[in-house]
Amino acid sequence: MSAYDPSSREPDQLREQLSRLFRHRAVIASGLLLGAVCGGAVSTAGGTDYTATGEVVVQAISTAPFEAGGVSADKQISMGTERQVARSATVAGRAAEELGGGADPAQLLDGLRVSNPPDTQILEFEYTADSPREAAERVNAFVRAYLDHREAAVVRRIDNTVAELNEELQPLIDQREELDEEIAGASTESARQTAESERANLAARIADLQGRVTGLKTLDTSPGDVVRRGEAPEAPSGPGIAVLVLVGSVAGLAGGLLAAWIRSLLDPRARSAGEVRTALRAPVLGALPRRRDGAGILEVGPSRGGERAEEFRTIALRALRHPRLAEPGGLLVVSAREHPGTLPAAVNLAAALAETGRDVLLVEADPRTPRLAGELPVRGAVREPVPGRWPDGARATVDTGTAGYLELVPGCRVPDAARALNSPGFTGLLSGAAERGEYVVAVTAPLLSHADGTAVAGLARGVLVVCDPDTTLREDLDRVRDLVTSVGGHVLGAVLYEGGRKRRRNPSPAAPSATFEPAEPASPASPAGTGGGPGPGPGPGGTGEDTVALKRLEPEPSDARPDTAYGSYGRYRRTGDGTAPRP
Repeated sequence: MSAYDPSSREPDQLREQLSRLFRHRAVIASGLLLGAVCGGAVSTAGGTDYTATGEVVVQAISTAPFEAGGVSADKQISMGTERQVARSATVAGRAAEELGGGADPAQLLDGLRVSNPPDTQILEFEYTADSPREAAERVNAFVRAYLDHREAAVVRRIDNTVAELNEELQPLIDQREELDEEIAGASTESARQTAESERANLAARIADLQGRVTGLKTLDTSPGDVVRRGEAPEAPSGPGIAVLVLVGSVAGLAGGLLAAWIRSLLDPRARSAGEVRTALRAPVLGALPRRRDGAGILEVGPSRGGERAEEFRTIALRALRHPRLAEPGGLLVVSAREHPGTLPAAVNLAAALAETGRDVLLVEADPRTPRLAGELPVRGAVREPVPGRWPDGARATVDTGTAGYLELVPGCRVPDAARALNSPGFTGLLSGAAERGEYVVAVTAPLLSHADGTAVAGLARGVLVVCDPDTTLREDLDRVRDLVTSVGGHVLGAVLYEGGRKRRRNPSPAAPSATFEPAEPASPASPAGTGGGPGPGPGPGGTGEDTVALKRLEPEPSDARPDTAYGSYGRYRRTGDGTAPRP
C-alpha cells in the first residue's frame, strides 16, 4: 500500500473518532443508566399482563350446501369478514351478557385480538387481562359469543326461509284440495282428466316445496368447532422486567453514544493531538505526562531520569531538527490562555538545550508578573537591570545540575510593558542570538491575554505553543496561529499537557541520586578567562587569542552521572568564547 494512499489513514481516523467519542464517557454511562431505569419503570408501571388464547374452526353454512357448483368450502367463507364479525359490538354484547357483572362491551373489546393464520379457516381469539383467570374467562366468552351469534344468524335465516316457503306452500295445498273436489264431482271424462292433470302438476310443486322445507329443518346449523379452549396462562405474556431493562439499556446506550457523538462535534475544545495539529498547522513535538506532586519547576537537571525530563529532552531534540533552528536563534514559548505549564516548559526546554552543549539564554519576557528568579536555583546574586532600561544589565546564572549552567534574564516590573518589549535592548537579545551563537528561549504572558507575545513572536525564529487539549479551544489555537503569522513569526509546534487525565504507563526508573556542588565563583584576582587552565586571555594557560575547542574527558562512573538521551553532548558546556567541561 502506498504511503500516500488515503485508505492507509482510515484505521487512524477511526481510532481518533472512537477516542473522541469515548472522552464523553459520562454521557454514554448516563444514557445507559437512564435507559435501564426507563425499562424498569415501564415494567413496573405497565403491570403484569396475561394472555389466554382460544381457536375456532369456522364451517361454511348454506341453505343449499350441495348446490355450490364445485366451489370449495374455503371459497364460500370470507375469513376477513368473519374476523370483523368476531370483533363486532354485537359479539361483544353477547360476551358481556355471558360474563355478567355489568361489563362494558366497548371496554371488553380493548383486550381482544382476533387473527387468522394464512390459508386456514381458523380464527384465533387472544385476550389480555390483569389476571390469568380473567383472561381465560373472557376469551372463552368471546369464543362462545361468536359461535352463538353465527348460529343464531343461520337459524334466523332458516326460519325466515321456511316461513316464506310455508306461505308459498299453503295456497298450493288449498288449490290441491279444490282440485280434489272438482275431480270427485266431474260430470264428464274430459273434465275429470283435465283436473287430474292440473292436480299432478300442483302436487309436484307441493312436493318440491315440502322437500325444501324439510331440508332446511334438517340442516346442520353448527357454525364451527372449538379446537382450543382458553386456559389460564402460567406466565405473563409481556417481556418481563429483565427483558425490558435489557432493551432499555441497549436503547439508552445507543442514545448515549449518539449524544456523545453530537457533543464531540459541538465540543469547541481541541481534545486530541490531531485537532491541535490541524488548528496550528504545525506538528505536536511532545505530550508531557502528569507532573508529580511537589516537583519543582526545573526537572531536566535535578531529576536526572524522570519521564517528564526525558520528554523535555525529546522535545528539544525535535525542535533542533527543525530547519528554522538549525542555527542559533530565538524560540518563544507561549500559551493561548493562562496555563501553569508555560513557565516549566520554557525552563526545562532551555535546560535540555543546554544539556546538548548549546549556549542558552533564558529570557523571562514578562514585565508584569516576573517570578522565575525566585523559583530557579540561581547561583550567586541576581544582577538588577539598569533603571528604566530593562533588560539591560539584568542577568542571573541558573545551576541546572547535569545540564550545567544557563544564563537567565529575569523579568522586571515596568510601567510600560509595550515599550520595554520593543526596546533596542530587548530586540537585540533575540535578533542578535545568531551572531552571539546562542539559543534564546523566551517566555511571555498568554498570547490572547496580552500583546506581549505578539511583539516577541515576530523577533523569534519559532514559536512553541503550550496547551492542554482538555481546556484549550480550537478557536484560540486558530487565533494564535493567525497572530503569529501576521507579525512574520512561525509556529514551530506544540507541547501538550495531559491535565487531569491519567497515563497508564510504567514510570521510568529513577536515576541514582547525586549531590551537585556548585562551582566556586571566580575570585576578583582571577577573573574569567585567566588562570591555570586552558582558556582565552593572558595567563599561564592562555594565549590571548579567542579559541573555540572541545576537550575530551574521561567518562565518569555510572553511579555519579548517567548518560542522557543526547549521549556525550551532555558532558560539555560551551562558555562564551571557549569550551569547558561540565562541573
